[in-house]
Amino acid sequence: MQKPVTQEELDFVACESDRFESEKIKWRNELIQQTLEQREREHEHDILLAREEVKKRYEEAERMREEKYKQWQKFCEKINLQYEKERLRRQKDFQVEQAKWSQEAENYDRRLQAKKQEEINRQLAEDEKKRQALAAIKAQKEAAAAEKKKKEEEAIKAAEEKKVAKENEKIEAEKKALNKLASDEALKEEERYRQYLKLINDNIAKDPQLKQASLDSRKNITLALNTLTNDRTKIIDIASRLDRMFKTAQNNQRLYYFLLNYTAKGIVKHAEVDVLSNEAAAFPFAHVSVLVSTEHSDFMEKFMMARFVKKCPYVLPRYYARLSNQNINDLRKKMGYKQNEEEDAYFKRMCAILALYCAIMQTVPLIPNRINPYSMDHAWIWLARLLNLPPQKITPFLLYTFLKVAGAQVVQVYKGQATKILYVIFKAYVHQPPPEIKALLTSSPAAMSRLKTFLEDASRKGFIEPEGSVPK
Repeated sequence: MQKPVTQEELDFVACESDRFESEKIKWRNELIQQTLEQREREHEHDILLAREEVKKRYEEAERMREEKYKQWQKFCEKINLQYEKERLRRQKDFQVEQAKWSQEAENYDRRLQAKKQEEINRQLAEDEKKRQALAAIKAQKEAAAAEKKKKEEEAIKAAEEKKVAKENEKIEAEKKALNKLASDEALKEEERYRQYLKLINDNIAKDPQLKQASLDSRKNITLALNTLTNDRTKIIDIASRLDRMFKTAQNNQRLYYFLLNYTAKGIVKHAEVDVLSNEAAAFPFAHVSVLVSTEHSDFMEKFMMARFVKKCPYVLPRYYARLSNQNINDLRKKMGYKQNEEEDAYFKRMCAILALYCAIMQTVPLIPNRINPYSMDHAWIWLARLLNLPPQKITPFLLYTFLKVAGAQVVQVYKGQATKILYVIFKAYVHQPPPEIKALLTSSPAAMSRLKTFLEDASRKGFIEPEGSVPK
């Protein structure tokens, strides 16, 4: 009976079978590896043979290229030699031909020059004959023209003398008309102030360097004027600040004058705006102007008055009338009109500026021992000049403004004399107005009514100090 197979035997058989399979796989892998290595060696050998073949072919091609290049060089040398021979031959032929043509050109130029000279000589001879003929004709014409000119000059001289006589008559008539518009003294003052203004505008006001150097000062001046009130302490403080600023700039006269001009311009500008809406606003600006003028004499004479006259000629006072051939726009500019400004607005603005001027004249300096350089004697002169001029449409406006702002001070300073002149005004404008003043009732009825009421009240109650004339 067959012996049964044990588990150990089965395990051994299985183990041997696995080992055999493993050895079989290992042998197969080694065989594959040997085959791959053999093929790699064969491939490298083939590559080596191919490289040697390529190298041989490249060297053969390089040798053939060098032979072709040497043949090409020999061919180029041959061609260049032939070209050089041909170039030298042609150059020689060209030089020979050029010399030939140069000679022919010179011969032609000589013949042409001789022909031209011959033509010039002939033309000169003909011109000389013509010139002599023309000179003879010209002499005859000049003699006739001289005679004719003499007669014409005599006629022109007679016409000019006649024209000059008419112009002189016209000028005399215009002078007579001007004498009715302003006194001789006022015209001289106007010319002086306008000269000041021209010097300021031409040499100082538009200088960009001065504008830059004064930037901070201008800001301080503008701020001071904008914050000015009718307070005694405030007025003295602002005037003192301006005084210190001006004295600091006095070592540079151009800068000093620039700041004086800027301040004067600003004050007059405030008159056009602030005083226009509130007449009492004129007094603080008047006080500052007077205090500054007591320390800086040029301020009022050369700057404030120049600005006043430019903006309002009635501070002189001075009227205007349109002259012959005068442009209406030029006339309006001299009178101080703004562009497209209506007459009513113009009159109000002129009165606002005049109110500031009157406030200055009646102002007593707030600081003791100082004297107003434009005091009441200027007010008396202004009033006398106005009353000596024929009244205009604006006259009742101006007279009312003057009497309201400075009337009380005029009476206080001039007493009896003031009473007399005020009686003349009352008689002319209220009691017995002459024809030229009666005409104002038609041209300026509202202003005449206001002035009449003011004069009647003043005749009963006396002149009252204007509101704001005394700072708080």
